[in-house]
This record gives sequence, C-alpha cells and structure tokens, in this order.
Amino acid sequence: MASTITFYSNQININYPVVGEDNDTQGFRDNFSAIQSAFLVASSELSTIQDDGVKLTETNDFNNNTIKNVVLQNFSEVVKSRTVSNLSTSYAYVSLDYTEATYHKVNVLTNPSGTGTVAFSIINWPANGRYGRLYIDVKPDSTSTTTVSILGNSKIVGYTNTGSVAYQYTGTIFYELWSTDNGTNIFGTITR
Repeated sequence: MASTITFYSNQININYPVVGEDNDTQGFRDNFSAIQSAFLVASSELSTIQDDGVKLTETNDFNNNTIKNVVLQNFSEVVKSRTVSNLSTSYAYVSLDYTEATYHKVNVLTNPSGTGTVAFSIINWPANGRYGRLYIDVKPDSTSTTTVSILGNSKIVGYTNTGSVAYQYTGTIFYELWSTDNGTNIFGTITR
C-alpha cells in the first residue's frame, strides 16, 4: 500500500526561504500546512498498522484473507484434549470445533460392564471451496466394543458403514478427516 504522505511532502518547498531575499510569509504557511498534513496522514497510517498489522507477541486474526507464496518452517498446530466419561450403551455426542483446533485428542472412558458409542460432529469447517483437514486421536479404555461414529455424510476409506467403526481395542485410533464443502461431505482414513 503506497503512502499518501509523499503527496504532501512533495508540496514542501525545500528551497524556501530563499537566502538574501525578502520572503513572503505565505511560503512559510504553505510549507507548515503541508508538513502538518503529512504528519496527520502518517499518524493515521501508523494507527492502522498498530491496529491491523501482524504482531509477533499476540495472536493474529487474518480475517479469512489469503496468505500466499509462503514457506513455513518449524510451525505447529493447536491440540485440544478432552475426556468422554461414563460411557455406557447409550450415545455420547461430542462436538469438535474446527476453529478451536485441527488436532483433537479424546479419551473415551466406558463403564466397566458396558460397551459404548461416541458420536463426533465436526462444526465450523472452512467455507465451501476450501480444504479443511482435522485429526481425531481417540483412545478407548475398554476392550469391550467401542463404536466411534462421525456424524454427517461421512465416508471412511476401507469401511462400508458410513462414518461408523466399532473397535475392541484399547490403543489409540487415529482419524484423519477432510472436507472441501463446509462439512457437507466428510472423507477420512483410520490408522491404529
């Protein structure tokens, strides 16, 4: 963005006053006016930079604008952890917010005597036409059957039950999910 300060600074007569001549006071007034206008513009532009500029000591919100031609190195993603407890044969609904984190760790604690089902809904996917990727790291604590469902029109590669997979497993189950249409269709893979 070009600054308009140069418009005013170009109006300053740097050769005024002329040595050895009777200089009209209007020339002084014109120069002072141009200097004052340049300072006012500079003040306004600096305030905009302070309010809207990228800050190294704060969280920055780019307001859904595109950052392009960038090289990333040594970066990380936010992890959100939670526990779903007292899970029995009934459903536990868990809402995962894409805007809070792209990596969600979920410990599933079932009742000792029961199986359980946890159903995840993912909200606030990126807008239609933008790729969003989300990871869910699920750790059931029981060797009883634990069913994990991804709500919505979800398709997990290698599984015929749309969005629903049952486990008898106490290790971590790792979902990678993605959508390009604001979560209308969710695709994914599972690793364990």
